[in-house]
Amino acid sequence: MKMNAKTLSAVTLGSLLISIAVGLLVWTVTDESPIIVIWTTLLIFGVILVLLSFMYSPVPTKFGPSDAMYKLVCGILAAMIGLIGMLYTFTDLEFWVLVAIFIIALAVTGIAVALVNGKREGQ
Repeated sequence: MKMNAKTLSAVTLGSLLISIAVGLLVWTVTDESPIIVIWTTLLIFGVILVLLSFMYSPVPTKFGPSDAMYKLVCGILAAMIGLIGMLYTFTDLEFWVLVAIFIIALAVTGIAVALVNGKREGQ
């Protein structure tokens, strides 16, 4: 299902506002540090951005990757940062373990993007 750019922008903004509101609710319920608002917002908005990326154009722009690929990668990175932040807040995992998890997620994302772009160039 394709939507026009204005509709997608409105849905993206609405999703960001909902993510912030949920972050505020999580902070209120958990009595954690206010930084939990940021982690929750990043996690939820990142997942939504990944889902919305499939509604953007997959055609590469003249400046680089397609809008869909850009939104997909940004969504994955935002969700991973949010998840790592939440793990840091709610678990006793060492900081370096969390950094290693993030580096692995970053590498997997990079490999996936390279494979998708390489497949497109080969066609």
